[in-house]
Amino acid sequence: MPLRELDSYARAEVALHRIRRGSDPALEAFDLANTLNDEWTRRVAARIRRWFRRR
Repeated sequence: MPLRELDSYARAEVALHRIRRGSDPALEAFDLANTLNDEWTRRVAARIRRWFRRR
């Protein structure tokens, strides 16, 4: 399993643990989605920059 998938899995597990301990599920889901979206956006932006540098 790629490292980024393990990292995403770990973050999801932590969010579920917080929900079980009484945290707001909507807030945890929102925070998790924002974090994963930010990471995805950074990866896509880096790939686009690399592509333009090659040209």
